[in-house]
Amino acid sequence: MQQSRTRNSVINSLTSVTTQILTVVMNFVVKIVFTRTISMEYLGVNGLFANIITMLSLADLGIGTAIPYSLYKPLAEGDHHKVKVLMKFYSKVYNVIGVVVLLIGLGLIPFLPYLIKGGEGVSDLNLIYALFVIHSASSYFFVYKRFLIDSDQKGYITARITFIFSFVLSLVQIGILYLWHNFILYLVSSIVFVVLQNVYISHKATKLYPYIKEKTDEKLEKEDVKEITKNVGSLFIYKVGSVVTNGTDNMIISKFLGLIPVGIYSNYVLVTKSLNNVVSQLFTAITSSIGNLVVTTNKKHSQNVFERLLFLNFWFYAFFSIALMILINPFIDLFFGSKFVLSETIVIVLVVDFYLNGMQSVSTSFLNAYGLFYEGRFRPIFMIIVNIIVSLLLVHPFGIAGVLLGTIISRITTICWMDPRIVYKYGFKDGKAVWKYYLQYIGYFCLFLFLGLLLYWILGRIVIDNILMWIIMGIFVSILINVIFFVLFFRTDNFCYFYQKIKTVLLSKFRQKKQA
Repeated sequence: MQQSRTRNSVINSLTSVTTQILTVVMNFVVKIVFTRTISMEYLGVNGLFANIITMLSLADLGIGTAIPYSLYKPLAEGDHHKVKVLMKFYSKVYNVIGVVVLLIGLGLIPFLPYLIKGGEGVSDLNLIYALFVIHSASSYFFVYKRFLIDSDQKGYITARITFIFSFVLSLVQIGILYLWHNFILYLVSSIVFVVLQNVYISHKATKLYPYIKEKTDEKLEKEDVKEITKNVGSLFIYKVGSVVTNGTDNMIISKFLGLIPVGIYSNYVLVTKSLNNVVSQLFTAITSSIGNLVVTTNKKHSQNVFERLLFLNFWFYAFFSIALMILINPFIDLFFGSKFVLSETIVIVLVVDFYLNGMQSVSTSFLNAYGLFYEGRFRPIFMIIVNIIVSLLLVHPFGIAGVLLGTIISRITTICWMDPRIVYKYGFKDGKAVWKYYLQYIGYFCLFLFLGLLLYWILGRIVIDNILMWIIMGIFVSILINVIFFVLFFRTDNFCYFYQKIKTVLLSKFRQKKQA
């Protein structure tokens, strides 16, 4: 069982990371073409409406997180009947959610003028927004079957399918932008492809699990409905916290600073979000395996896995954060133009937020795997209050940096310490051990900040005026950071554990090839 779980984690992680990197590259190409063929105001509208749609995602009540949790046990036990009943239930739920998102989203059209400053240069605003809403609503139909494949530790299948559709969509959108410079057609193509992708994944799930197409009149038992309702109620509060924290920045910037700053900032968001998607795939891909782990092993073993993954999480996010701090402004300058470059202060604050957000990956994975949604239901409320108040207070004196500081402060005062405490207390049943986590977390953060600022002070002064030099600097920075981490950690238990794991896998592959 453990070998199968490890194998599935490795396959899911490698596939997800590879496809995500390729998707990121294509997204950047599309964004570069976008900035060179469409006006900056449309770039701002794209970022603003994307945030509004993020707010509309609240309509799913967080049920997308509850689905995998409810499927882990029946899939591990081979209970096909339970899986079939759950799929029928979630099918109805997601159809309702899609309709609700469409109706609520379109109902917000009269309020758009109150969210936009400097949108005079954008025509067809209502139509553009309506297309964003339709895209969001259509993404809910058929999507529930995707969770079945992912929960069964086969996320590599959906990752490959998603990449193929994303790749073709990118080519289509590049063609639309170059040939017609038309933002409306650009959005319509996204709607068409999201529908086609969900239909195909639904068809794939039916082929993999043919028993789910068998008709059944049976409904979920009252206890199951009660458990799901309890979790969904708590998850809705979590989702509100996440959406408000991550989804209101562009709204505040648009309202107080204007559409053009939103457009400039959106390029940085694209970079950080793309990097976060790549790194988080490593941990998202193993969430189903963590779910299998917590229902099949003891608490102590789960705790050991948690602490080892925390070390791995730090290595990846600290590496990318420091590299980001040094390389992001030259990247924006080279690929988008100097008029899109933000100040050093904003970059540093942005990178700190990126690091803090990324370092929660392990806690979030275990929180979801244990189904500890109800236990942490109040945390998102505090997070929302702190984020909005601080962002509004700081936006005037500090601009974009002030909005980001609001997000950072809301993370530090809530999610950074509350989520791990919930996992240790209710998941591992060892609440006192969380202090060891806190000390490690603080130590990791101090190391990241000191090393990041030091390398930025030394290397950030180098002028990078061409792509080749940027690539060389990127390679140098990557080697330097990882060498420093190796020197600092190569004697630690966590490093030795992962070194032995990698060594075992490589030797096994070598022996298989030799025997063949």
